[in-house]
Amino acid sequence: MIDVFHYTSPLGVLGKLADYLFLKQYRPHLLLERNRVIKEVAESGKWQEVLAMEK
Repeated sequence: MIDVFHYTSPLGVLGKLADYLFLKQYRPHLLLERNRVIKEVAESGKWQEVLAMEK
């Protein structure tokens, strides 16, 4: 699995500064936590509950 994470921050230069100061450090943690949750759901069988909620 490959995560592709695209985003665009508003506010031009201020948005780019916020990206550098905050999102650059936060992004890896966000993706690692997301992958941990996906793995937990897939391996536990909880995925069937998630699919049932989609109906």
